[in-house]
Amino acid sequence: MSSSDQASKKEPAVFDASPLVFFDVLGYADLLPELHEVFVPPAVVEEVIALPGEPGSAVPEKEWVELRAPRAETLRKVEGEMTEGRGEKEAIALALDLSALIVLDDKRARSYARRVGLRLTGTLGVLLRLYRLGLASRDLEEDLRLLQEADMRITPELRRMVLDARER
Repeated sequence: MSSSDQASKKEPAVFDASPLVFFDVLGYADLLPELHEVFVPPAVVEEVIALPGEPGSAVPEKEWVELRAPRAETLRKVEGEMTEGRGEKEAIALALDLSALIVLDDKRARSYARRVGLRLTGTLGVLLRLYRLGLASRDLEEDLRLLQEADMRITPELRRMVLDARER
């Protein structure tokens, strides 16, 4: 099977900015194409490249990232119903256009994505998949600590859930 055939069998996923940044912080950004066809809308690219040299800023330049804008009609509908930032709006609209998984962490944006019927996960869900596939290079507790140091909010309950889910 050619690599293009393998790539076409990966689940398409639209990524918001924070997961891209957090996976870059962990040094796992280049593992994302092992799991997904990675789609990123223009507003998310603008967010992550706004601070050159910062985590996530070089991710949109990776050859495995597909920059794709949502359809204007879909974006208008999402914009009329959401107050979150442009990146979240474009990511949700693009996920709707592609019928793709969406990877985002923002609580309100996740709530909206569920309401409109999108399948979703966040940084921690993708991180768990990396662990289950044996692709992560550190202990999960260490990665959770690094994410918290990078300003990801992880409650003690969520930490416990993630550590328990590692075994499933």
